[in-house]
Amino acid sequence: MLKKSLLLYLILLLPLVGCEEKSDNIPAFANPNAPEYRALTFFDAIYNNADMELALKYSTKQHARIIKSYGSVKGYSRYVLNLQFDPGVDLKIDRTLSQVETTSQKTTSVNILFSGFYHGNKINDLREVKFEKVKGQWLISKIAGDPYARR
Repeated sequence: MLKKSLLLYLILLLPLVGCEEKSDNIPAFANPNAPEYRALTFFDAIYNNADMELALKYSTKQHARIIKSYGSVKGYSRYVLNLQFDPGVDLKIDRTLSQVETTSQKTTSVNILFSGFYHGNKINDLREVKFEKVKGQWLISKIAGDPYARR
C-alpha cells in the first residue's frame, strides 16, 4: 500500500517539476523581458490599442519625453514615425539577417514588419527599433527607418 501511495505521489508531482517559470528559456515572442516582445507590445499599444501608458513603459526617459510631447500616440505615429494605420495592424519580427543579441550588450536592435491599411490602402513597412539596457531592462531608445532601404 505504501509503495502504491509513493508511486501515485511521484506521478502527480512529476508534471509540476517542469512548471517553474524561467524567462531565459521562453521564446522571445513570449518572454516579456526580451526586446522582441517589448517592440511588438510597444507598437501594438500605439497602433491597435492607443495606449500611451504602455508605450511609455517600454521607452527610455528621453524617448518617453518625445512621445508625451505629441499628446497622443496618434500624433506620435503621424509626426515622428511618419507611419499611419487604421486599427488592426499586423506586427511581426523580421529575422532576415540577424538574431537579436542580448547577453552581454548594452544596446541591441530589432526589425519590425508592419502590415495594415490606411484609408483603404494597403501599407507594408519595416522599422528598426533600437534598445538600450537601463537598470537591467531593455527599453526603446530610438526608432529608425527601414534598415534595408536605399539611402
